[in-house]
Amino acid sequence: MGAFTSQHGPSFPLPHRQRSKTRWIVLAGLAVVAAAMLLWSCGKGMYHNYRLSTGAVERLHRQLDQADYETIYGEATEEFRRAGSRTDEIKFLETVHQKMGNSGKISSQGFHVNWQNGRVTANQVVNTQFALGQAQEAFVWIIEQDQPRLQSYRINSPNLR
Repeated sequence: MGAFTSQHGPSFPLPHRQRSKTRWIVLAGLAVVAAAMLLWSCGKGMYHNYRLSTGAVERLHRQLDQADYETIYGEATEEFRRAGSRTDEIKFLETVHQKMGNSGKISSQGFHVNWQNGRVTANQVVNTQFALGQAQEAFVWIIEQDQPRLQSYRINSPNLR
């Protein structure tokens, strides 16, 4: 008995398998939902830190208005306290209050949050209308357990020159 083998396959074309468009639509939809959730989560955290920082600026202004420099110094970070002697830092805060007067309306000029090594740092720049003139203030807050602590404070005004 002999075996019959053919070297040529059938002459009709094999059916073309169609890729499902539904699969790609579902995957694209899931990617859009995941991206939206990520952006929402980041935006929510950023807004939360903005509100904490803005509240801290308002609190610091109230403390300056009440000449409560010791509390400002005491609640600040170690980095703030190492920037100069306690006497120099208190004198600086006194000078700001004496030459600028009580604080008034503030308007935010810039805000940036940085997460690094498990530490949240918020940089905020505001224009403040004090009783005796206008100033631009720059704050750096370290946010630990939803509590902003002052790391750096700079103020620029013609009144302070």
